Amino acid sequence: MDSEELYKKAMELESRGEHKTAISTYEEIIKKSNDPRHFIAFGVCLQKCGHWKQSIEALEKGISLKPHYCEGDARLFLAKALFKSGKKGRAIKQWQHVSRMQSEYPSYESVQNEARKMLAQHA
Repeated sequence: MDSEELYKKAMELESRGEHKTAISTYEEIIKKSNDPRHFIAFGVCLQKCGHWKQSIEALEKGISLKPHYCEGDARLFLAKALFKSGKKGRAIKQWQHVSRMQSEYPSYESVQNEARKMLAQHA
C-alpha cells in the first residue's frame, strides 16, 4: 500500500474511533512520507489518545515541511499539545503567532479568533 492509500485507511480508522490502530497506520506512513498532511493528521490523532509530547513532534515536523499548509490550524493543534504538556509559554507563543496571521481559506477568521480566545484564557 502506498502512503496515500495508508493515509485514507488511517482516516477511516479514526472516523470509526479506532485511534490506536490509526496511530500505528500513521507511524507506517510517516516512515516513507514527507507530506505535511500526514504528520499533521498523525499529530491530531495522537492528541485523541493523550500522547501530547509525541503530538508536538509530529505537528512541528508537519509545519516545518510546508509552513503555509493549513498553518493556522496546525499551530492551534500544536499550541494545545504544548499546553497539555506543561509548556504554557511555548503554547502562548503559538497562539500569539496565530492571532496575528492573515485570514485564509478554509477557516478564514476562525483560527485567529480561537487563538485570541485561548490567549484571553491562559495568558
